[in-house]
Amino acid sequence: MKIIFSKINFPTVPGGNIYHWKKADTIFKAPQGGKYLIAVTASAKSANQNKSKDDDDLRVSVDDYEFGKYEVHDEIISWKGFGTASSWDGAVLRGAEKTIYYFVELREGEHCLKFFADETPTLKEVVISLLDEGETIEFKEIMPPQNIKVDKKGVPWLGFIFLGVKPKSFSLSAITESASQKKITDGDNLKILINGRILPNPKTPSSDKYKNFYFSGDLNQGKTATLEITPKSFEFLEDSVELWYDEKPNATIKIEIFDSVRDWLENSLSEKGKKLFYKSVLQLAIRYFYLKGYEYSGHFLEHALLDNPQKLRFDNNHALSKTVKADQMYQKILSIIKTQIKAGVMNGQILLGDENRGMNIDFVNDDLGYSLHGLKKIEYKAIQTERRYYRIEMILFDVYDVYDFDAKDYRTSPIWIIIHMADVLETSQILQNFEIEIDISERIKI
Repeated sequence: MKIIFSKINFPTVPGGNIYHWKKADTIFKAPQGGKYLIAVTASAKSANQNKSKDDDDLRVSVDDYEFGKYEVHDEIISWKGFGTASSWDGAVLRGAEKTIYYFVELREGEHCLKFFADETPTLKEVVISLLDEGETIEFKEIMPPQNIKVDKKGVPWLGFIFLGVKPKSFSLSAITESASQKKITDGDNLKILINGRILPNPKTPSSDKYKNFYFSGDLNQGKTATLEITPKSFEFLEDSVELWYDEKPNATIKIEIFDSVRDWLENSLSEKGKKLFYKSVLQLAIRYFYLKGYEYSGHFLEHALLDNPQKLRFDNNHALSKTVKADQMYQKILSIIKTQIKAGVMNGQILLGDENRGMNIDFVNDDLGYSLHGLKKIEYKAIQTERRYYRIEMILFDVYDVYDFDAKDYRTSPIWIIIHMADVLETSQILQNFEIEIDISERIKI
């Protein structure tokens, strides 16, 4: 693991009600494509500590991907993206520090962390590291940096977030001492949550006092106990493991990462589990397309999820046809047809896609680019209406095929993450190809 970026000095937080903390935005460069570990340490105060009705909150996005947006948490209520394993919630932190480790796969080049706050959280450190292939990430005998006196729930301490990256193994060993061993009124406890769900204590899963702490000093009496989290537990595009503490537990964590999502699928999930995972990826893509205003990208992907999707045809007056006409590539389409007419070919078909002959049509408009992926064929008929003027009736043909995506071409990170996993989707047989026809009428001058 090699540190490629670190930062500790952040501007003063402005305060206010749910805002983009723009001055804290952090730009960094990934020297190569690969798996990265982004560690962010921050703290947040409760409403009482703020002497107000509102606590501090903080969350982060990477290249506009918003972590934890769909997580359901057993202990805290997710609100406006806060209150998840991937964020900082002052109501439960009560001024304590929490470090969150984001495991992500990044392209070579520039990336951006954006911070969104409520009231006045404190951002303390960002460290970004490039992971070596096959590396084991280890945290040896670590303890909470503070000992915040809390109620029986405990305090969030560490978060591990996996976005499109899958743990091969997640091993956690903990030493927790009892109250009598510590000669105080409270023993050490450590709570574990996976994707927001509490793992019950294996010794007393129904005990009101101990059930929510997987590691309990009163039960373990200072002996080392171990938890092995299997790959099957990491079932979503974004997964999380979160640790909450009470007093001073001592923990050692070892994490190994699969080389690819395909390896995780082949070694970890049943066929039913695989399909659920595929659908979660596709549903995220659809939500993102609609959120960004990419109407046809979302619509076509939904259509491909049908059991037997029929051909889609759009007439000249449809908004899609008008969007095509407004794109820069439309002039290239007209130029290709004009060349045919000048050669005396007044009707026929033109095959597209050959880059060497300049016959590729790659739309500039993002929505067209994500939905059409480039045209396959043009059928046209030209009728001369007056000297040098022609009326053109054409049909643009495409076949919707998600595997036509090329991950390196997409700069918007959530889309890149999804398309980067196209090798996985190929085996799912969930998406179905279908034909797209776009009718266009045009008057041209030659």
